[in-house]
Amino acid sequence: MLKRFSTLAMIVLGTSLFFTACKKEDDNDPTENANEEITTLKLTFVNNANAADKVVANWRDIDGIGGNAPTIDSVILKANTTYTVYTDVYDERVSPVDTVTAEIIKEGIEHRVFHLFFATANSSVADALTNVATVTPLDKDEKGLPLGLENTIATKGAFKGVYRVIIRHQPGAKDGTFAPGSTDVDTEFPFAIK
Repeated sequence: MLKRFSTLAMIVLGTSLFFTACKKEDDNDPTENANEEITTLKLTFVNNANAADKVVANWRDIDGIGGNAPTIDSVILKANTTYTVYTDVYDERVSPVDTVTAEIIKEGIEHRVFHLFFATANSSVADALTNVATVTPLDKDEKGLPLGLENTIATKGAFKGVYRVIIRHQPGAKDGTFAPGSTDVDTEFPFAIK
C-alpha cells in the first residue's frame, strides 16, 4: 500500500513539474512573433546601367501613429529604366538606433516586403497597379519564398502617383502572398516616373 502511494505521489509530482516547466518556458518570451517596431524606412534605388545614378528616399515617423505626420521624401525615377532597390528599416526611438533590417532578414520566414504602385494615396492593396513597373524580389527566405528587401524595379512609361512599401509580419503563415499575418509598417512615398 505504501509502495503504491509513493508511486502515485511521484507520478502526480512529476506531472505537476512537467506542466509548470512548460508554462514557465512559454512565459519566458511573451513578445515572440510580435510586430517589429519601425520608425524609419530608407529606399536606395541604383540604376543598373549607371551605378552613380542613385535615388535615396526616406520615410520617418519617429513619434508613431497619432503624433506628428511622418516626413517623406519623393521618389522620382527615369522611364524605361531598371533599378535595384535596397530597403533599410530602423527603429530610431532607441539609442543606438536599432537596425530592424537585420531582424527581418533573421526572421525571413516570418516577413514579406511588398513594393506597390497606386494612382492615389490610401488605396486598397487590391488596387495596386501592375502597369507602372515590374518588381522582382532578389532575396529569399530559407524556404525559398521572396523576402523583398532587395528588388529590381523595371520602370515603364511616365507616371505620377504613390509608391508604397508594406512590411507584412506572417509568422507560421507566410506563403508568398499579401493576405496572411499583420502589417509591421505601411509607408507611402509621392512617386513619379519621368
